[in-house]
Amino acid sequence: MEFLTVRSLANLIGMSEQTAYKLLREGVIPGRVKVGKSVRFNKEVVMVWLQNGGAADDGKD
Repeated sequence: MEFLTVRSLANLIGMSEQTAYKLLREGVIPGRVKVGKSVRFNKEVVMVWLQNGGAADDGKD
């Protein structure tokens, strides 16, 4: 299982880190995992989300 940092997620999607953090706070991006104070994203979950058009997170991580 591969995890992405906010920076690598932002690069993958082609957005600024600031926008990625905003979407994180809003709960838009699925697959988030807290590791201490850090946040990582399950790459597989993010890729499926992107393939489905980046629809709003349904709350299932």
